[in-house]
Amino acid sequence: MNGKFVNLLILSTFFLINVDAMSPLLEDPLLQQDPWAFPLPGKVLSEKAKTFVFTLDTLPKQDKVTWIRTKQDIQALLPLSLKSFAEVFLDFPSQVAYMPRLAKITMLKQDGGLYEVRQRYEIHILGYTYPTEYDMRYEYREYPELRRAEIRWHLLDSDGSIGGSEGGWFMEEVFTAAGPAVKVRNLNVGLVRKDFPLQAQIMNLVGPGELEGIVSALYKEAKRRGLQ
Repeated sequence: MNGKFVNLLILSTFFLINVDAMSPLLEDPLLQQDPWAFPLPGKVLSEKAKTFVFTLDTLPKQDKVTWIRTKQDIQALLPLSLKSFAEVFLDFPSQVAYMPRLAKITMLKQDGGLYEVRQRYEIHILGYTYPTEYDMRYEYREYPELRRAEIRWHLLDSDGSIGGSEGGWFMEEVFTAAGPAVKVRNLNVGLVRKDFPLQAQIMNLVGPGELEGIVSALYKEAKRRGLQ
């Protein structure tokens, strides 16, 4: 067996392992649905973001690690243009000044609509600091003919506290009685390492408010910049 074939076999095995590890998140029904089909009939959106899905599922221990599977669907209707919302979010270096829990952010790479970012979040609970650091890839795509855009993300690496994260922002410009606005939707399926007792209960208690707070922070920053 020559060296070239061995290297090819190793690379192929590595690729298959990583695809298998990612597929449970990518194949989740939350991410398989039409991300633009929101809100559901009878649901009304406003500037105050709403949590339509927030679930936690503690998985069986694997390789001495217990993962908490998270799923979220957050939606809002903001009196901004699609361009303004995307501009604020994609200005990653500035996020540390206003984004909840974000302690540090580092741009690793940017190429057109592709961004690679290292983020460090710190959550302080009862005197305990729960840090998490991870690298994410974000891809921005516009669909002008549909007045839509998306920012999809994928976890590249972490300090071990995050086992996966797949999802994105889905934006669509609409016209309301008050004028132009943008519908925004945040979908995500992830794996968070369980590090202490009652972690899932605490996450369930504060999670929806934290996620809604991210939308609020982005909107406030857009207004601070005078964007419309």
